[in-house]
Amino acid sequence: MAASPRIARIALDRPLDRLFDYRLPEAATPQPGQRIRAPFGRGTAIGVVVELAASSEVPPGRLRALQAVLDAEPLLDASLLELLQFGARYYHHPLGEALLGALPPALRHGNPLPALAPETLWRLSPTGRDALNDHRVRGRRQRATLRALEQAGPDAALDRATLAAATGLRLAPRELRGLKERGWLETTAPDADHPVAPTPGEHALTPEQQAAVAALDPTHPTPLLLQGVTGSGKTEVYLQMAERVLARQRQVLFLIPEIALTPQLSARIQQRFPGQVALLHSGLAEGERLRAWEAARRGLRRIVVGTRSALFTPLPDLGLIIVDEEHDAAFKQQDGFRYNARDLAIKRGHIEGAAVVLGSATPTLETLHAATSGRYALARLKNRPDGSRPPPVEAIDTRVHPADEGLTAPLLDAMQQTLDADQQCFLLLNRRGFARVLSCDACGWIAECPSCDARLTIHAHNPRAVCHLCGHQEARPRRCPECGEALAQRGLGTQRLEQALARHFPTTPLIRLDRDSIRHKGALEEALERIRQLGAAIVVGTQMLAKGHDFPQVGLVGVIDVDQGLFSVDLRATENTLQLIVQAAGRAGRGAGGGRVLLQTGHPDHPLIRSLDAEHYPAMVAPLLEERAAAGMPPHGYLALVRVDADTAEHARHHAERVAAHLLAAATADLRVLGPAPAPRHRVNRRFREQILLQSAHRGPLHTALARARQDWQADERPRTVRIAIDIDPVSLA
Repeated sequence: MAASPRIARIALDRPLDRLFDYRLPEAATPQPGQRIRAPFGRGTAIGVVVELAASSEVPPGRLRALQAVLDAEPLLDASLLELLQFGARYYHHPLGEALLGALPPALRHGNPLPALAPETLWRLSPTGRDALNDHRVRGRRQRATLRALEQAGPDAALDRATLAAATGLRLAPRELRGLKERGWLETTAPDADHPVAPTPGEHALTPEQQAAVAALDPTHPTPLLLQGVTGSGKTEVYLQMAERVLARQRQVLFLIPEIALTPQLSARIQQRFPGQVALLHSGLAEGERLRAWEAARRGLRRIVVGTRSALFTPLPDLGLIIVDEEHDAAFKQQDGFRYNARDLAIKRGHIEGAAVVLGSATPTLETLHAATSGRYALARLKNRPDGSRPPPVEAIDTRVHPADEGLTAPLLDAMQQTLDADQQCFLLLNRRGFARVLSCDACGWIAECPSCDARLTIHAHNPRAVCHLCGHQEARPRRCPECGEALAQRGLGTQRLEQALARHFPTTPLIRLDRDSIRHKGALEEALERIRQLGAAIVVGTQMLAKGHDFPQVGLVGVIDVDQGLFSVDLRATENTLQLIVQAAGRAGRGAGGGRVLLQTGHPDHPLIRSLDAEHYPAMVAPLLEERAAAGMPPHGYLALVRVDADTAEHARHHAERVAAHLLAAATADLRVLGPAPAPRHRVNRRFREQILLQSAHRGPLHTALARARQDWQADERPRTVRIAIDIDPVSLA
């Protein structure tokens, strides 16, 4: 008879590639996936049980006992444990950091699970309906709240999150209680056995959309790529797919790149499925995030909408995973556990038998190749439901039409014509700030960051120069510290472009949309609502302008500078530039007035500029796929980066050479080891970075060599100031 397990093998949140053995306390038998508290060193640590064993290689006298089992049942079920163990192996990351990082912050600290009280639902009372119709409701926020409930239907009862999404306001509980005290609102509690049904409404689909919905097989985990032109109605297809899955009593996981940049999408999901949506992202308060996570884990919320970390939410009845804007680099974690949420979503779907949908107008070359080669299913939306078409892309040659503070004469003329037609102009410049360089024309001095290989950026109305890499700030000099001459501000940022536009169009409403202009909570929602309410207006901003917003008044999109992305040494720079252009172009021409897209470039004859066609993205990127195939680059090969950073350039170089030697010793003929070489940004925040690139036509040799070499370099003695990081399938080589 086999001995009963009395040893728990625990993963701790430590950068160590091992599990830790502990004795089980009397009368306690935790299960894999439960949290425990255990002694560690001179203190204690929170860990997760990975497996139980009858014996341990640790001598009995050195085994320590667990202090407490914190959960009555596993928080990470068997499928999630399998997913995270796979992720830790694939991305060569310590399992403990991956497991604990998958939990909400409050649970990592050992806090108990929250008690979930039934959430209050709010309904418009007859008195409130009369007050609204008699114009007795004078407050803007009050009127918006009552109007949202009226539009939701005669018997609609919505929770606070759905109401906030419907109104675009951050509604506090006291505001709703105040409306109830006036008699304008009534409250009710949801019925757990009969969740709130989708809101009624007309959601007619085009034949293309119907075919896309039909292409989803909820019983088969083969990923489906939904590739459609901007404005083709991908969101409605997602919602119809979700309805089908919910009807089978399954749950839906909806991953989006950044909650802050897609308020329209999250609001639409909440309005369609009131009372069923849990939002999960880092912008939530810790307690609010934990309650949403627990509601989803217990099946009380049938839909989870969140950013990449929401991928690890326990969902007992998962039936569908939707990854919207799957091309977005925000799905790749850039530090710590460097996973790609899109790729692990596909793995989770395979483990749990859930359907996976990847949606984008501009899919990554890897996803597009997988779909066209038959590994993924493919559904295309080639037309917009309203019959409009993405406008053609026109190039403005800046050699013929020089730009004055980023603006050429043809662009200014087109803007004036657009404004005269009572339409809006969107101008995209993917650089924030006022000026990129502060320099002296007399002696050549340049304001540089003392901690990074970067120049300081100048911001309007800020007396300090700022480094966008490390955050260093210093007083902006008025004169050159070397020769005393006046300093010049060179380069263009969104703030400088905003000032130039204000001079050319002094009476036109002007909105700037970048990370400097939306620092406080709710600022983005306020800016987007103002854009919707305006007629003729100018909006200038960074890439967030291209993030899926639907503005029917946009008649012109101007891209100020595309050349930097076309000639970058980074592997994906050209692909990312084309995606940005197509996504930005998709904002124009959605209304009855049509639209134009103008690119300012000094290289209008560049093959990729000449081939720009927002309606035929696969054909547009075909040359890039051919280049990748010739070079053995993704999707026709596999890459990994090993980065070594240290406090001195000598330490970084020395230890990078040792790591490269271990990799070369473990490599086979199928693997190329390139480097070490200084990273494109060699010095960041007073640390020096070297990197080694691994390239192979097959995954196996790359991962085998990394695993062997990693064991060897971890056995090396090195200072604590030296750090080594592995990036599998990097989205950037910079």
